[in-house]
Amino acid sequence: MTELPPRVIPPAQSRCLPWHHATWSSLDTLFKKERLPHAMLLEGQPGTGRNRLALSLARYLLCSNTRSEGNCGGCKTCILTASGAHPDLSIVMPAETGKAIGIDAIREVIRFAAGTPTLGRYKVILVSPAESLTPAAFNAFLKCLEEPSSETFIVMVSASGYPLPATIRSRCQRWQLPSPAVPLGREWLLEALGEAEASSQLVDSMLELCGGRPLEALEKLQSDDCDALISLHRTARTMLQEGRPSRALEQGVANVQPDSTLDVLESTLQSWLRELPATQLRSQEALRGFAALETIAQLRAAKRSGTNPNVDLLRFTVTSAMNGLWDK
Repeated sequence: MTELPPRVIPPAQSRCLPWHHATWSSLDTLFKKERLPHAMLLEGQPGTGRNRLALSLARYLLCSNTRSEGNCGGCKTCILTASGAHPDLSIVMPAETGKAIGIDAIREVIRFAAGTPTLGRYKVILVSPAESLTPAAFNAFLKCLEEPSSETFIVMVSASGYPLPATIRSRCQRWQLPSPAVPLGREWLLEALGEAEASSQLVDSMLELCGGRPLEALEKLQSDDCDALISLHRTARTMLQEGRPSRALEQGVANVQPDSTLDVLESTLQSWLRELPATQLRSQEALRGFAALETIAQLRAAKRSGTNPNVDLLRFTVTSAMNGLWDK
């Protein structure tokens, strides 16, 4: 049994988000009719509640007193899943964001799947994000998918459109999870924050920065550097719209942590490129914009590899890439 990482320990009752209600209703109906598939693949964009839906489903399947909207929150199994210590729940996630899930973790899952339930009728394996599995881990995980147990459900979470191996996808029933429309995401965010904690304008700016992903926006709105993130985003967006370098960009980058800097500038660049008319996508500015995105990807890869590039050099490199869009 893999304990639930502290960052995703749930409240007593786990519920999906409003824009996933239709998917939840489908899963609930299939389970009640005893037609829920052995292996499920939930595909959705990060920051839109895909893990919340997966965890709600896992706790629902293990709950002793289920109801249509989810787990009861009061039975022994719900208390154990809330503490991250349920013997029939195996959650497999990277040790750190961006890291891989290796074969050793999957070997533990295979041993877990071979056992019998300890407390109830079922065991549940939750893997997120599925694309984090190494090739060797994917091959080993096929054993669970090819030799299904009637007592075990497998819930995999993946980014929409991510090319998982065909051998994995073909053995799962897939659900395409919708992202929320901007008004719905905005309404949910304002409710989650409380009127006293965030203005509508701030919420709109953060939603724009996060590409309409409300959970990601909520995390950033509650962070200590929220104002600095918004300021950097507005500076980058203004310079892109006006088509000229900005001296303020260097100061904005200096006020934000390196990882967040890369996130903000990548998101702002992507939005700008998406909004360009097709006739401008081959312009020098657009081509340099794509090159700047590649620079950001390389810097991110360097950080995740553990090489820990010099922070000042990282900031100089990404600032130069952005301001260099208009070099003659």
